[in-house]
Amino acid sequence: MSRARDIASHGYSSTNANILINPSFTVQQRGAVIDHAANGYGPDRWKARGTDYVGGTMAQSSTSLDATTGVNKLKIEHNGATDYSFIQQRIEAVNLQGLYGSEITFSFGYSDSGSGDPKVNLLSFDSGGTEKTLFDAVPTDLGGGRWSCTCTLSTDDGTFPDPSNRGFSVVIYPNEKNTAPDEWYVWEPKLEAGSEATPFVARPYGEELALCYRYLWRHTSETGNGTYYRYFNGAFTDTAAFTGVVTFPQTMRAIPTFSTAGSIAAWDGSGVFPGTVSKGGDGGNPDAALMVITGLVGNPTRFRAGSALSDNNNNSYLEFDAEL
Repeated sequence: MSRARDIASHGYSSTNANILINPSFTVQQRGAVIDHAANGYGPDRWKARGTDYVGGTMAQSSTSLDATTGVNKLKIEHNGATDYSFIQQRIEAVNLQGLYGSEITFSFGYSDSGSGDPKVNLLSFDSGGTEKTLFDAVPTDLGGGRWSCTCTLSTDDGTFPDPSNRGFSVVIYPNEKNTAPDEWYVWEPKLEAGSEATPFVARPYGEELALCYRYLWRHTSETGNGTYYRYFNGAFTDTAAFTGVVTFPQTMRAIPTFSTAGSIAAWDGSGVFPGTVSKGGDGGNPDAALMVITGLVGNPTRFRAGSALSDNNNNSYLEFDAEL
């Protein structure tokens, strides 16, 4: 018996689990308001189309709390758009195991500043990454701003992707994939097993944050103790270099890429030595990364223990990205 039919026949719950991550748009590691030039992420796991493709002078994503209903909504704003817009989430194949050959249902709330309807595109990926379109149309209007569509999960050649690779994609277009409206909203998106949309239930914020950490961790001084936030401990391997290990809060989907912003320095308890931070060899480990700070300004003592910290600024970060 398929997983979807097993859930239905045994009546485990009046609402099915949501396969999507961060569907309340509350995890915002990259920032509360994001201006998109290229296609990029706003709230964690949700990618939006930028002005390079939509046209105009604005493509901005943020989370808006509806004062009447208390529902968090993803708000997308444009100014002078000349092409279509979208939001997208790609789903890791491991989260689809047991669902192939079964029906899955996608539902969400939608509104815009015009009078257009949404369009939905649902794609699967096989072991070679080939896409298969499972749904590409205006979904069913459930009333009250809620929309839904159902498809059977399958792949192009019948093979399944590696569990840590992309397995599925959900895309919502405003205004039936015509020119983007100035403002549009999506709320409570849900992808679930079965042929019917069941009620949306938000996960606790801490649980949602932990799920997001598998794909992105921005270790930032903005949420720490300000201008000298300590990132990791280590030692001065010579008079111009500092080495230490960063342990991730969750096992990441893959070995992450690394980026940084702001000034980072090494500290030995008495002096601060600015330098350039980078990720060293980590042996293929998605749980931790070897970090080095090179080109240290000053003359620290070799082999002395110390810490890497934000160098007199509260907007630095170390970012580890394993997005699909």
